[in-house]
Amino acid sequence: MNNCAKHSELLFIWDARMCNPNGDMASDNAPRFDDVDEKAIVSDVRVKRTIRDDLQYRKQELIYINNDEIIAHGLNAEDRFKQIKDKSDLKEPLDVFLTCIDNRLFGGVAPKSNIQLVGPVQFSWTKSLNKTEAILKSGTGAFATKGKDGEAKFTKTFRADNYIPYGLFAMYGTINRLQALKAGTTEEDIQKMLDSLWFGTKLLNTRSKVGQKSRLLIRITYKEDNSYFIGLLDELIGLDNEDSDLIRQISEAEIDFSNFILAVNKAESYIEAVEIVCDDSLKQYKKELEQIKNVKIMDEVEFASLGHQD
Repeated sequence: MNNCAKHSELLFIWDARMCNPNGDMASDNAPRFDDVDEKAIVSDVRVKRTIRDDLQYRKQELIYINNDEIIAHGLNAEDRFKQIKDKSDLKEPLDVFLTCIDNRLFGGVAPKSNIQLVGPVQFSWTKSLNKTEAILKSGTGAFATKGKDGEAKFTKTFRADNYIPYGLFAMYGTINRLQALKAGTTEEDIQKMLDSLWFGTKLLNTRSKVGQKSRLLIRITYKEDNSYFIGLLDELIGLDNEDSDLIRQISEAEIDFSNFILAVNKAESYIEAVEIVCDDSLKQYKKELEQIKNVKIMDEVEFASLGHQD
């Protein structure tokens, strides 16, 4: 397969300020949180949703897990597959299934059509690098209505706001070339996905999610003739802050990349390229990251100019 997605590892660093990066529906949408180590949690499902939504709404890509369609019509996986198949000229079920970019990236199922595909792109759950807390605040609102006498009346409503003061996250991801061959995943698909990961995170604008920003995105691409990879890149990043629970903005975070740089340089013979997108807020780390061999570091503007914004 020409232009097949390459064997890679990803590390995505972003932060969340005064918002709820991943609510737990089983706990009244409170932020996912580990009470033992006092760190916020974000699941892979939450990040995949960010990517899917951006691919769908900004890039106008065909999405299998289309929440609007699923909720509006009460669709299950097979219903959604039939909906797509009925609009397609393709005959083979798998070919129809793979017209959806999220299936090519993350995999999916269509049980009655005997399709169960593991996607080449997977992310792990992540915890905030810093300690934080989950806060619950009550709020009120008011709606104006007209009574029978025509006079305006106001009805109070009550709400609960769940958020964390600040969380800095480092999420690990992988791109498996063997699975990409099965799913027909191309490098173009991967570049669109990375663009949506970065800009989709910045564009989150619901009341509970606004306040997040992409800070650093690293892709390590491995040579085609080997199966080696470093693994769990998020474990190689840390904070030097003694009181990390007091961090309230990115400029206060003291990020330690030393173990990451050592691990990447040790694996130099297996690596084809290291690409880093660095937000200007972390430009003080560029010189340190330039110690990585075969590295290319670009800022957000250069990343946006690569042609994957449409």
